[in-house]
Parts: sequence; C-alpha cells; structure tokens
Amino acid sequence: MSRNGPPLPLVTQPIHPIRDVENPLARIDPALTIPATRAAADGAVVFGKPRPVPAGPPPEIGLTQHALPDDTKPDRRLALLMDPDSERSAAFRVLRHHLLAANKPQVVIVSSPNPGEGKTTTALNLACALAECGRAKVLLADTHLKRPQIAQALRLVPPWCFAEQLAAHRHQPMLPWSIVEIPQLWLHIAAINPRIERNQLLDAPAFAIAMERLRLAGYEHIVIDAPQVLGSADVNLMADSADAVVLALRARKSTSRELRRAIDQIGADKVAGTVLIE
Repeated sequence: MSRNGPPLPLVTQPIHPIRDVENPLARIDPALTIPATRAAADGAVVFGKPRPVPAGPPPEIGLTQHALPDDTKPDRRLALLMDPDSERSAAFRVLRHHLLAANKPQVVIVSSPNPGEGKTTTALNLACALAECGRAKVLLADTHLKRPQIAQALRLVPPWCFAEQLAAHRHQPMLPWSIVEIPQLWLHIAAINPRIERNQLLDAPAFAIAMERLRLAGYEHIVIDAPQVLGSADVNLMADSADAVVLALRARKSTSRELRRAIDQIGADKVAGTVLIE
C-alpha cells in the first residue's frame, strides 16, 4: 500500500536492537525510546559527559520576519504544516516527547549515515514539533555547506547567510546575529544562502563559538540540520559543541552496517537515538 506525503518517523534505540549487520533495517526493533545519560545536576544536558553552562552576556539577535507563501503548497517534507493531524505529524510529536524525556538536550544535531536518508525532513519536523504552539523557543540552523536545504524548504533567502555568519563570528564573537523568524511555525531560522559559492569547509572553532553564543540567546533548543556522517568529518567537528546526535535512517535503503559505522565514527556516547523514515 502506497503512502502519500512526507515519510513517517519511528524512534529506535541506537545500537543493541541491531541483530544482523548484513541485513537492512527491517531487523531493527522500533523500541520508541531514546536512551540518555544524565549530566550533572547543574550542567547542560549531555549524552556521555557534563558540559559547563556557558557564561557571558547574551548575544544580540536581529530578526527578519518571513511569511510562508500562501499561494503555493508547502514543501512536502513539512509534515506538521501540511497535515498537522496526520499519523506522520503525530509520530514527530512522539519523537519530541522522547527527546524531551531524555533530559532536554539544548543543541541537537540531526544527521544520517549517508545522503538522502531523511535528515532534513527530521530536522524540519523535529524543530516544528519542539516549537509547536509556542511551547519552546527553537532555532533551526543549517550547516550543510555543500547541499543546504532549509532555505529552499521554507521558501526564504536569509539576509545574512549562516555560513558567512559563522566565519564572521569566529573573529568577532560579540557581533549581532541575523536570524529569520517564521511566526506561522513559531521558529527562528539560521539558513545557508543556496546562491552562494559552495566551496567552504566547516570550521570547528567557528561552530563552537556560535553554539556557545547562541546557547546564551534564550533558545531552549537548537536543532542542527547537518551533513551525512560517512565520507565527511563535519559531524565529528560539530559533535563536541552539541549535546546529542539523532540519526535519520531510510527504510529499505539504510543498512545496519552503515549505522554501526556512523555510530562508531561519532561515538556512541553522543548518539541519542535513531529515527526510521518509511
């Protein structure tokens, strides 16, 4: 039976449900849990070790409002916008519930072992679910420098590309930040301009500075749409500045062998769980 619309996520445990690394993800048990390691009581949430709470004055945030066009259909990946009462949307709310139950990580990287496995779909809908009805202040940021997707999905052109902001704030951390606000989704967006040249490399110190500053801006959650893990070091460079990594997997495409390789590359203590996209 065919399914219309965005794919349906299922939250799964990261390692131990995998029974056969040779077979595809049909062998993964959808346990609907995200295991977590509790951090120190006075520290931020971390999967593996406590992270000191950043200190300093909050950064200045310059907001540019953006309205989603009402004369065209939303991007099909935006399940919570296209059909908020659907089973797919409910599944992303389940993902939100389990992530919040796992000690409310502030900075969450969403990635996948390989391209095309649903990480942007997961990042978009997880951010929307976290921010739904104004329940939390959420920033969705794009760090996929070679294939940025967030600006296209939300039909916007950022006034200041997030990649350019990372470079600028590396040398001047106290500069204001330029963020796009989408009132319909209760979301703030830090997007990469898809029209810029795509020859940049991710700068780990620049990303670390950005996260330390943006943690102070009052965001309860910062969701990062990241590149794939395998064949790239980008997620490794970002992981030390994040609290958790969620991996998106595509049913009948992703394999448990690639999942194991991705977890081994990142480090199991950083992986909060996986999302199986059907």
